[in-house]
Amino acid sequence: MDNRDNLMEEQLKNSYEKMPESLRPENIENRLLAMTQEERYNRSMSEDVPEDTGSKKSSGKGSKKSGKKKVILPIVIAASVLLMAGLGTYFILNRQSGEKTVSDQGLAVTPEENGEERQSTDNYKKAYKAFRNYKKYQEYQANIVYDIDYVEEAEEGTMAETAGADESNQTLAPQHKGKSARGEQEDTPSFTDTNVRTEGVNEADIIKTDGKYMYVYDSYTEHLNIYSVDDGKIEKIGTVNVLEDDESFIEMYINGDKLVLLGKSYTKSVRDAITTITIFDISDRTDPKKEKTFFQDGLYESSRMVGNIVYTFSEKTFDLDSVKKRKYETYIPKVDGEVLDNSELFVQEKSLTSGYTVASSINVENKEIVDKMAVLGGADKYYVSTDSMFFIDKNYDWNNFTYLDDSDIVKVSYSDGDFKLGAKGSFPGNLNDDYSIDEYNGYVRLVSTYRDENYTQYNGLFIYDENLEQVSVIKKLAEGESIRSARFMGDTAYFVTFRNTDPLFAVDLSDPENPRITDYLKIPGFSAYMHPYSEDLLLGIGYETDENGFGNTIKLSMFDVSDPHDIKEVDKEVLYDFDAASVLNDRRAFMFDSQDGTFGFSAESAWTYIDEDWYRDAYEEEYEDLDIDFDRSGYYYEVFDYDENKGFINLMDEKLDETYESLLGTRGIVIGDYIYIAQSGSMITSYDTTNYEKVDECY
Repeated sequence: MDNRDNLMEEQLKNSYEKMPESLRPENIENRLLAMTQEERYNRSMSEDVPEDTGSKKSSGKGSKKSGKKKVILPIVIAASVLLMAGLGTYFILNRQSGEKTVSDQGLAVTPEENGEERQSTDNYKKAYKAFRNYKKYQEYQANIVYDIDYVEEAEEGTMAETAGADESNQTLAPQHKGKSARGEQEDTPSFTDTNVRTEGVNEADIIKTDGKYMYVYDSYTEHLNIYSVDDGKIEKIGTVNVLEDDESFIEMYINGDKLVLLGKSYTKSVRDAITTITIFDISDRTDPKKEKTFFQDGLYESSRMVGNIVYTFSEKTFDLDSVKKRKYETYIPKVDGEVLDNSELFVQEKSLTSGYTVASSINVENKEIVDKMAVLGGADKYYVSTDSMFFIDKNYDWNNFTYLDDSDIVKVSYSDGDFKLGAKGSFPGNLNDDYSIDEYNGYVRLVSTYRDENYTQYNGLFIYDENLEQVSVIKKLAEGESIRSARFMGDTAYFVTFRNTDPLFAVDLSDPENPRITDYLKIPGFSAYMHPYSEDLLLGIGYETDENGFGNTIKLSMFDVSDPHDIKEVDKEVLYDFDAASVLNDRRAFMFDSQDGTFGFSAESAWTYIDEDWYRDAYEEEYEDLDIDFDRSGYYYEVFDYDENKGFINLMDEKLDETYESLLGTRGIVIGDYIYIAQSGSMITSYDTTNYEKVDECY
């Protein structure tokens, strides 16, 4: 470093270039002082302003000072004008000596590594810039704008020297697929599995089964209880204390003799939350043994499991006031105590956020991390296909300080736990949920709600190739309405929009370059969840409304989609007793038995919290011709079948043990000839599926 300082000083002394008057420090400082607050902010956000424009005012060598700093742009510009030749000589000398240099992003690299290595370091630079911009935005909103407001360290340590500051996060030392897993083992009865978005991609839940045992989280005692189940008989045989390590349980996977618990641990606040992935050996169900815990920065958001690999997603935010450019742990997330490398980051530069979506892949058999990554800008929504992950986030306009009416989409391919950045693109509007996007035969299809240049709301269907380049589009559908549900079924897309009525659209996608709307059906109310019932039938669950869009009772619809050019609602059942259904908030709460077509969910009575007589009298008068019990309240588990001649048939209407999780914390699971209704924090009750009479119960 001394050689470089001497070289720069010598070049300054020997230079014949005269500094222009406009670049003299006193003249530039005068111009800065004359700037308005808005001009100063715009200048600080300009791409032409170097990131490292702060000076450190010190009283001695090596001292450093935190806080707001005076801009040294004049010195930087003057030095760059005068020292181009000198810097060239400096790099030549260093190449000859083999000395390591520090890149402008802070990573130590040898001269031979400049090129591909320097390219990868841009992610750190972009991440730091994104945090700086977000901080400036916050100050701008508060009418307090400064040129530079970050603490810069005097020493420029390498990632290896600065990344391991926080040791507290370091650790000390065949799943069923599809809607059901039927008869995979001779000694295990057929059973329904967790209802998932993508067949073959499993999702965690609070209640699981492997056909012989049920695993139920007790939300009151915060223990995970294990029950043996056999022909309707239930026995509690084991338990796991999920509070043992001050971790809060969220959900789980069962993978053969491995139990994977996903949870969270707080240190000070949500910002400091750590996601935990704990693997247990449950070969002895009566005595589960903890094998290993992995730690991942951020609050747990979601996960998926394919084969033996569990993919975990968390949201990590950072304190903007603590960001230090050379201390990567202040703005780069960690997985199992290690700061992610540049090659493991991706930055969405148009996002308004101080956080990342962090992803890891762990092999639960050998208990090792396979890969890890993070997307700055986070993900407003996730979609995971059988071989790709999609992170979708709303764009933000830094010039006008407002959300744009389009979204970024990042595609990450995955295989056996390995991540590979695939492509990045964008689309107009926003998605309703992850059913609104689908990957099929190399194409990405999605439906979104957007606004045009006149701020009129529409809906559209967009098709992209594997590189997220637009292939085709159908726009300006259902003016003033918004998408409430969608389902892609092979070469056909179905989606529902709603304002006052429920238009169900069918779109032929067999030619991705020329998608065609084949039909749309308008009926009262709308379907908030759609499920393929059979090859020709589509089940809709949503709300019944009047012609003005009012009303909130639950409705079941069965659509005949055998002819996409002529969609028909062949039957409907309005559940006037209920105004809430678990499946409308959480798809995992939906039970579907593909072998006999029965389906179930928990529901809340519309009269549970109605005490006013006038309100009840008004409903009794309006629905006097219907058989409604206005006196019943509480939570129920409903099981239905569908017959082409008889329509919807209610097979089970069983009142649940009332807890604060009666609605969303209840699951129905069919094992063999019995259905088990499990309530988190309460009990399991079994019924035979012949006449739905109670067989057993266990707390």
